[in-house]
Amino acid sequence: MTRHRIAAVAFAAVALVAGPSGAAFAGAAVARPGSTPVPEPTATVVSAPLVAITTLGLIAEARHSIELEMYELGNPAIVSALESARRRGVAVRVVSDPTEYQSLASDAELARSGVAVRKLAVRGGIDHVKLLVVDDARVLVGGVNLGAASSYTTDADVELSGAAVRDAALLFARDWAAAGGSGTPASGAFGPFVTGTAILPAMLAVVAHATGHCTVVANYLSDYTLQDALVAAERRGVAVTVVLNPTGYGEASAAAWLRRGGVHVELAPARPYLHAKILACGSEAMIGSANFSYDGMAVNHEVDVVLDHGAAATVGAFATGIARADA
Repeated sequence: MTRHRIAAVAFAAVALVAGPSGAAFAGAAVARPGSTPVPEPTATVVSAPLVAITTLGLIAEARHSIELEMYELGNPAIVSALESARRRGVAVRVVSDPTEYQSLASDAELARSGVAVRKLAVRGGIDHVKLLVVDDARVLVGGVNLGAASSYTTDADVELSGAAVRDAALLFARDWAAAGGSGTPASGAFGPFVTGTAILPAMLAVVAHATGHCTVVANYLSDYTLQDALVAAERRGVAVTVVLNPTGYGEASAAAWLRRGGVHVELAPARPYLHAKILACGSEAMIGSANFSYDGMAVNHEVDVVLDHGAAATVGAFATGIARADA
């Protein structure tokens, strides 16, 4: 079978550490060529049903600044919390996609209350980012929207603190400027965060470094290069498990190709909807907004975070739990 392949660029991940319920593990940062190691922050996995609650808590605790970039923003409680933060003197800035219908209504309401709102138009695609930075001290990033029904999905975010928060703030600043017509959206590596054309090479690096086991939980897995990398990992002795959304684009062909290569493939139930984009391979993992598809890798504006050591183990445990539930 002839399969399209996208050239990969070398990439090395940086380290984060954390454990279940936020308990920290010790670990060393891994240097990316041309940059300094990132000191290890703590990281906690937040499942989709708890993301709105966690977001409300972070907004309520904010004292100085709230920076939110969100594709789907339609949860009335969160919109109200952002307005309340603005009234108590917190500087609130929101970046959203101009095509998402829930965000259009929420943005209009926020703007009327004095919240600074900008829309980031992406040529041929969408601003699919899910990122919250509070007081330059805490970050929530991942695959979960803040829409009216986003809690009723299988998905997760990661809450971070530590030095990586500065990288998230820089990433948001780039997108805020781009949404205002000055510059372009963030692209490349920002500490442990990857955007644009850096996402696929980062994923391929995680798979290439995999030993022992690798678990993928995917709304879409139509990218041939990543499929081939997973098959290659299975053939060199890595136990690869892939959980697919049964209604996702290209699911049938992806499942057939992976199974032919020896990969164990499971189909998630139709409900709750599998919305996650998680790649967990032993000591490294990635989680974020980018679907494993052409649009996710090459068209939309996306943000993923690369995790190592304890944080990767926490994400891996979450992914493994999904796989076991669907077995």
